[in-house]
Amino acid sequence: MATKLMISEMAKLPNAKRIVVGYHPENGGAHQLYASLGFIDHGDTFGKEMAVIKNINE
Repeated sequence: MATKLMISEMAKLPNAKRIVVGYHPENGGAHQLYASLGFIDHGDTFGKEMAVIKNINE
Protein backbone atom coordinates (compact mmCIF):
# COMPACT_ATOMS: atom_id res chain seq x y z
CA MET A 1 0.00 0.00 0.00
CA ALA A 2 1.37 3.41 -0.97
CA THR A 3 0.45 5.04 2.35
CA LYS A 4 2.42 2.44 4.34
CA LEU A 5 5.42 3.02 2.07
CA MET A 6 5.13 6.78 2.58
CA ILE A 7 5.07 6.32 6.37
CA SER A 8 8.08 4.01 6.22
CA GLU A 9 10.08 6.48 4.12
CA MET A 10 9.14 9.47 6.29
CA ALA A 11 10.17 7.55 9.42
CA LYS A 12 13.71 7.39 7.99
CA LEU A 13 14.05 11.19 7.96
CA PRO A 14 16.34 12.58 10.66
CA ASN A 15 14.45 14.22 13.53
CA ALA A 16 11.06 13.03 12.22
CA LYS A 17 8.75 12.73 15.19
CA ARG A 18 5.25 12.71 13.73
CA ILE A 19 3.22 12.76 10.54
CA VAL A 20 0.15 15.00 10.36
CA VAL A 21 -2.40 14.61 7.57
CA GLY A 22 -5.72 16.25 6.87
CA TYR A 23 -8.94 14.98 5.32
CA HIS A 24 -12.45 16.29 4.76
CA PRO A 25 -14.59 15.50 7.83
CA GLU A 26 -17.28 13.84 5.70
CA ASN A 27 -14.77 11.36 4.23
CA GLY A 28 -15.40 8.34 6.46
CA GLY A 29 -13.15 6.15 4.29
CA ALA A 30 -10.15 8.41 4.92
CA HIS A 31 -10.91 8.42 8.64
CA GLN A 32 -10.98 4.61 8.71
CA LEU A 33 -7.81 4.33 6.61
CA TYR A 34 -5.78 6.66 8.81
CA ALA A 35 -7.10 5.05 12.00
CA SER A 36 -6.08 1.60 10.67
CA LEU A 37 -2.55 2.96 10.09
CA GLY A 38 -2.21 4.25 13.64
CA PHE A 39 -3.12 7.90 13.14
CA ILE A 40 -4.84 9.44 16.16
CA ASP A 41 -7.71 11.93 15.96
CA HIS A 42 -7.43 14.54 18.73
CA GLY A 43 -10.13 16.75 17.18
CA ASP A 44 -7.59 19.11 15.59
CA THR A 45 -8.29 20.81 12.28
CA PHE A 46 -6.49 22.43 9.30
CA GLY A 47 -9.00 25.04 8.27
CA LYS A 48 -12.00 22.91 7.22
CA GLU A 49 -10.10 19.58 7.30
CA MET A 50 -9.69 17.15 10.17
CA ALA A 51 -6.07 16.64 11.23
CA VAL A 52 -4.83 13.26 12.44
CA ILE A 53 -1.37 12.51 13.85
CA LYS A 54 0.90 9.47 13.81
CA ASN A 55 3.94 9.48 16.06
CA ILE A 56 7.03 7.90 14.53
CA ASN A 57 10.58 7.10 15.64
CA GLU A 58 9.77 6.77 19.31
